[in-house]
Amino acid sequence: MIVIADSGATKTDWRLVDGKETVGRFETIGLSPYFNKQEDFLGALNQNFPSVFNAARVSHVFFYGSGCGVHERGQDVTRYLSLFFCNAKIQAVSDALGAARALFGNMPGIVIILGTGSNISYYDGSSLTSRTPSLGFILGDEGSGAYMGRLLLRAYLYNHLDDTIAKKLANQYNVELSHILNMVYSAPRPSAYLASFVPFISENIGNPSVYSIVEEAFRSMYHFHLSVFQNLRDLPIGVTGSVGCVFSNVLDRIGQELGFKVARYLRYPIEELIKYHSETNG
Repeated sequence: MIVIADSGATKTDWRLVDGKETVGRFETIGLSPYFNKQEDFLGALNQNFPSVFNAARVSHVFFYGSGCGVHERGQDVTRYLSLFFCNAKIQAVSDALGAARALFGNMPGIVIILGTGSNISYYDGSSLTSRTPSLGFILGDEGSGAYMGRLLLRAYLYNHLDDTIAKKLANQYNVELSHILNMVYSAPRPSAYLASFVPFISENIGNPSVYSIVEEAFRSMYHFHLSVFQNLRDLPIGVTGSVGCVFSNVLDRIGQELGFKVARYLRYPIEELIKYHSETNG
């Protein structure tokens, strides 16, 4: 039996696979070596791993997570997981590689992750090359849910939203300046907090001031990340993540204008990763 996990900033999807059949599934908080320690990983697994299965019988664990592309961080996650899956061979690699395998298998393409955070890289069919670094929600994450949430709150606090949307936002969320600053600068998981405004943005996408926020986020993503590919028109582009899929119509319009086309949207990579590991036997 093998375990496959796809971890983002907000949640981690776990699957237990026997042969080609999914025999178990569960969900935990998002687990990142930058924000979580050994006790967080073990606590999440102890609380959520299905009791009908024996973790000692797991032979392989494939963990795809944000931050695991950095060798030392990936080793940290491997060590944490080995304490729970004591007899398993463990691979902890980047969520971008997971997205690439889910989107393209062993074929090349440009991989765009648009969830709570964002990541854009080139996949040659086996490994990833980043033309631009992933800087996280403070310095980067263009096109992500956290980026859109930041733009929305900034527009509200600077009085750049129209009155109807501003009042609607204030009715649904606590938008007191002190609360927002505390959530962003002092509370844990600030990127998840910023991304929590994505449902509001989606519900009100017909409003011009809200639409412009999504448009600005995707234009920034293109400007800083996609425009560096000189052969952009010749490469297939795949998008994973809830934000990219929810706002796919906007991204497609931006693509038509700027000269790129998304070949495939995949909201949840986990099912395609099951297929990938079942077919490659590892």
